Order: sequence, then C-alpha cells, then structure tokens
Amino acid sequence: MKNRLLSKLFIVCLLSFLFASCSNDDNDNSSQKPPINTDELPKDETWVIFNGTETWAGGIYALGDNKSREINLASVPFYQLGYSAGGRVVDNVLYKKDGATSNDYGISKYSLSGGKFSPNGFVSTPNNTYETNFLVVNNTEGYYWDLSAGGLKVQKFNPSTMQRTGEIDFSSLSNGSQYEAAGQLILAKRDNKLFVDVQHGTKTSAWQVTPTVKKVEIAVYNLITNEIESVTEHAGATNLGLFADHVLWSIDEVTKDLYVVAVGDMRTQTPASRILRIKNGETKFDPTFELKISDYQYPSDFNRIFAYDSKIYTTISGRATSYYGGGQHGVTYRQDIWYWTEIDVNTKKAKRLSNMLPDNFYSYQNPFYHKGNIYFVTNNASENFSGVYQYNPKNGEVKETFRLKGSGRLMGFNILQN
Repeated sequence: MKNRLLSKLFIVCLLSFLFASCSNDDNDNSSQKPPINTDELPKDETWVIFNGTETWAGGIYALGDNKSREINLASVPFYQLGYSAGGRVVDNVLYKKDGATSNDYGISKYSLSGGKFSPNGFVSTPNNTYETNFLVVNNTEGYYWDLSAGGLKVQKFNPSTMQRTGEIDFSSLSNGSQYEAAGQLILAKRDNKLFVDVQHGTKTSAWQVTPTVKKVEIAVYNLITNEIESVTEHAGATNLGLFADHVLWSIDEVTKDLYVVAVGDMRTQTPASRILRIKNGETKFDPTFELKISDYQYPSDFNRIFAYDSKIYTTISGRATSYYGGGQHGVTYRQDIWYWTEIDVNTKKAKRLSNMLPDNFYSYQNPFYHKGNIYFVTNNASENFSGVYQYNPKNGEVKETFRLKGSGRLMGFNILQN
C-alpha cells in the first residue's frame, strides 16, 4: 500500500514537472505581459491617438487630463478621417498625409483647441492617389513630391502658411525610362543636404515600380549651393521604401547616420530586403554595411525602421511570409507574426524585445524616441490588444504605455508637449 502511494506521488510530481517545463518552453518572452506601469501619467503632454476600423477610416483624438493606462475613446471628441494612418509631429505641430476624405490628396496640418483637433492648412496634390511624400523640417521649411508637378521635381513649401514656395529640379537625372521619380519615397535632410530617392523603371497598376536596372539610387542636393552634389548607387537592391505614408528611412539621433530600407520586389522577394547606410558626413552608401533580412528570416521583409544610438529597431516576422502569399491587400501578411526587434549595427546581432506582443502590421508607424524611451505601436488580434509599449534603451526595461479598450485598432500615436 505504501509503495503504491509513493508510486502515485512520484507520477504526480513527474507530471507536474513536465507540464511546468512545457509551459516554460512555450512561453516566448516577447509575448509576456510587461510589468504593470505604475508611472504617474505625464501632465505636461498630450497624447495624440489615431484609431481605425476595418475600412481604415477612423479619427484623431487628443488625450490631455483624460489620459489613462486603459483608454476608451467613446466619449472623447475627435476629428473624422476617411483614412486614418498616423501623423507626424514636428516642432510640436501635427501633420498628416491627405485630408478628411479618401479623395483629399495632399498634406494636412492640424491645430488643437478645446481638446479637439481641427484642420489648419492643406497642400493639395490632386493626382497623387496615396503617393504624396513629404518632409517637414521645421515651421518654415518643408518639401513634398507631387507627380502632377513633375516626377523628377521636389516641391518646396512653408509649413507655417502651408503654401508652395518653389521647386527643386532633378530632371537632369533622367535616363528616358517609362517612369521616373525623385523624392517619391525618401525625402531626408541632414547637414544642409537633401537626400532624395531616384527611380527609373516601369509603372503598372501595382504600387511598386519595376526598376530598369536592379539598383537603388539616392541623389544628394546641396541646399546651400542649390545644386545636385552627387548620386550614390547600391547594386543588387531595389525599391527604397513601401508607401509614402510609411517612410522607411531613419537618421540616428546620436550618430547622425542615415539608414534606408530597400524592400526589394514584394512579389518575388528578390533581391532580398536589406538595410543600407550613409554615414554621418558622407554622401555615398557605406560599402562596408548591409543588413539582409535573409540573415534573420526568409522569405520576409524589413517593413519598419527607427535608428537610435547604433541600434536599429524594426519588426522581423516569426515565420516565413510574403505580402502576396495569399489573400487580398496583404491579408495573410497582416497576422500576429511581427516581433519588435533590436539590431546592433556593429555586431549585426538581433534581439527580440521582451514583454511585447507581436504586431500584425495594420499600423505602419515607425517607433520614435521621447524623453528617454522609444515608443512602439502594436496591434495583436489574438490577444485583442491595441496599444503602445515604451522601451528604455539604457536599461532594457519595457512598460505598457496604454492600451485601447473597445476603440478599434491603434493606427498611430504621437506626443505633443503642453
């Protein structure tokens, strides 16, 4: 009897150990809940929230004194949008591609009054469909690309007045290709130089351009001498970016190095997606640097980028995937498979950021740095999560900034200083 009892106890203990082991093995650190955020809610800033529905429509909300760690937007006043991809904050002013309806192509500027956003200027690019690219440098300096004004021309505008002020002509870079554009996907300024992507190829109904030659090009325009200073090329890569409302370049705020994503052909996924660099003070692609997605996951793509202190923050899929791998408009691509990852640019080693749920790529927003933390937007359908994480790059601590409750997807998040 005693032996039988001991045997049963042994079996129970063994099973308990096995279940515990399996539980630990299946529990990916990147999907664990972060510690409860007990930080006091910031009183000196306004949270700007873009939410969205299945049709990509939504609104812009301003959360000031009504901020919380769990947010229901039902009673918060908002500005309605037909297409609710997130905006950009420059000098504490909110800008966004396009206007209130899906046919308002251009650049919108917003003002905040009484806890609600309203339009405060618009630059129209009527023939651009979803392709209007823009860069706001400060309150008086801005640039945008408008196909109707000339594919090889970059327009200048004054963000304070939202009026066009001139143009920069890159027509001398034409090689006679059926489709040519300068600045459609990359407009970046560093050291009084404008870095502009140049495309030569064929344009069909697809949103990507098929290049004449498999290479990427960036023209460097000197804003002091008002002339094209140089053109740098990188062979074996194509398509510098995805959509104009989802820029794929980043200037490291610490090192000032410029990083760009060459996503490649998303139908064939060749050449493989990669990240390239133009170092601080240079105007040529760095021949010693290249990050290929195939070194981390393949087939897949780099589809986000933010650089800070010699680290690149991006999402890497947990399994092989393709935008055209089934379904319409990347439906199978938009699953809970995109893990926020930190890549050391010196060692090229990648590390998943722990305590963050994987994202499903319905929000295109890149991470951003604010007061010691890097902020990441995540939507996860299986966990019914739409929210923001904050990551301290110095100590590696992750906290949940907030999550939406019954308020649709989180399409964008920005911060305004009060």
